[in-house]
Amino acid sequence: MFLVKFLSVLFAVIPDPVVMRLAGIMLPIFHRLAKKGKWGFRYPSIIPKAFPGMGEEWYRKVVRANTLHLLKVAGELLKAHYKTRRGVDRKCYIKEGEHHFRDCLDSGEGFVLVTCHLGNWEYAAEYLSLNYRRIHAPVFVEESSGNKALKWMREGRNVTILETGYDTRRSARTLLTMIDVLKKGGIVFLVADQEALAGEYRGTLFGKELRVFGGPFILGQKTGVRILPHYNYREKDGRLALCFEPSIRLNGKDPARDIGKVMGFFEKCIGAHPEQYIWSQDRW
Repeated sequence: MFLVKFLSVLFAVIPDPVVMRLAGIMLPIFHRLAKKGKWGFRYPSIIPKAFPGMGEEWYRKVVRANTLHLLKVAGELLKAHYKTRRGVDRKCYIKEGEHHFRDCLDSGEGFVLVTCHLGNWEYAAEYLSLNYRRIHAPVFVEESSGNKALKWMREGRNVTILETGYDTRRSARTLLTMIDVLKKGGIVFLVADQEALAGEYRGTLFGKELRVFGGPFILGQKTGVRILPHYNYREKDGRLALCFEPSIRLNGKDPARDIGKVMGFFEKCIGAHPEQYIWSQDRW
């Protein structure tokens, strides 16, 4: 933890373009480690399973670009605890679908932002929270040194973290909190693309049937609020472009259709930017 805090203080004073440049300098070292599967790097073997038949050259390019993206995300997280609104505004902007987001805001009702591990979802949440309305985000928390360090880095953000975990009672309390937030007109931010540990919801992602995270569907059924699909990706200049699609309602009347909408959204945005996705789970 001391090392993480020391690096955070150091990175806080380093301009973002320099941090992005440092990621490029470190790329050759980490790319070699990734190709060998060292340090838990699993994505070089996962990407071909999710995108079969793309050819070796395509895989090499995507793996290399993904390594660079991960290094940039790591640098951004080290800056996160002390990030200022000015810094976030320089880093993020809304590129597409702003009217969809404003429609939800102007309604005065609570709504759920659903996104995936693409680009830098944490910076996107902070940008929206600082410029529009406070955001509440459930986060799976483990009692490990790495997880504690990650939680500390996130605590500097203007986002209310709602803890979930293996303890079903804690997760149940968090669910009730999210429902209360939505009923009061608040925003819940769900990163909902990871495979669920339990539950009855199943869907298909890139041809693989799996158990899916039930958060959007449970909240949709219990509250009737709008679900706003959102994703962001990193542009060549290092900025994060935020995009929104038309809102939907997941009322549970047709569960298969509801799940198909959400998983189809994930497939579309991940398929467009596979080099910027966090391929941490081998579901193929």
